[in-house]
Amino acid sequence: MIDYHVHMGKSSSGHVTTPDDLVAYLDEFGIQCAGLSVLNGIDTREQNDTVQAACLQYPDRIVGHAYINPRDPKAIDEVHRCLGELKMRGVQLHSWKHGYYPENTPALDGILDVIESYGVPVLVHTGTAPLSLPQQWAIYAERHPGVTFVFEHLGYIDYGYSCVECVRNLENVYVETSGQVEIPVLFKAYHELGADRIIFGSDWPYKYPKSEIVRLEVLPLSDEEKEKIFHANAAKLLKL
Repeated sequence: MIDYHVHMGKSSSGHVTTPDDLVAYLDEFGIQCAGLSVLNGIDTREQNDTVQAACLQYPDRIVGHAYINPRDPKAIDEVHRCLGELKMRGVQLHSWKHGYYPENTPALDGILDVIESYGVPVLVHTGTAPLSLPQQWAIYAERHPGVTFVFEHLGYIDYGYSCVECVRNLENVYVETSGQVEIPVLFKAYHELGADRIIFGSDWPYKYPKSEIVRLEVLPLSDEEKEKIFHANAAKLLKL
């Protein structure tokens, strides 16, 4: 198993998690490795350095996602540093955390062009109105067909159905399942997108991993489809 979507560090509640805590979670649930980004903080360079340190400590277990803020005038420099120098395997964009409307942030186009040149996927938070709707990010997925996107939370609680609707014809978009608690939404994604475009993620430590795993058992998955959702799709995107 690969967990595409985990975090680490000091949360808004004050709870602190470490690389050791993350690997202990992976061991507990038999997970091979996880894609890590650090969201808490005000300096993306420092946050990305924290990710890099964790990757160096556990190179076979932790895969780095660069956390990029398009409102930062040095955002493109940070993309080059993280993907070129540090060799991270993906990028995390989080318009809700960073406080911008994607459709009104033209700097994203230049950033995505640079990301495309490195051939890594872009993980985006979706489902938190009004800054992180799947419809807002679908605009960029359509505009940048050479970039692979992963929509976190499958649109989350309020936007699951519309998430599937707006990405159905966007072959460069995968959906990640953490926090999506509506079973009919999972079935809709399974039937309309297929196992080839669904990726397991837990959003650890903010969600309980066992519930994120067990929830997918409601789907009539073949062994091959389970392998795609829990391993192969993520392995392909992260070049593992």
